Amino acid sequence: MTTSASTTCSNAKLKKQVAEQSVQIGKLRSRINELVDNIAVLQDDVDIFKKNVSKDLLDVIETLKDNALKS
Repeated sequence: MTTSASTTCSNAKLKKQVAEQSVQIGKLRSRINELVDNIAVLQDDVDIFKKNVSKDLLDVIETLKDNALKS
């Protein structure tokens, strides 16, 4: 009977551990999803930044060309 009692106790501990780990995994999945969303937003922001910098540089180059031609 001690074997059966210790097996039941071990099974209960394992079930409790699995339940706790499931909760932790759920929290980690949620956090990963949040980080993935943040990365997507950052990538969009970087793309917009690149386009704006490119446009600004083209404007500067055109202004320099115009000033060189006027001189």
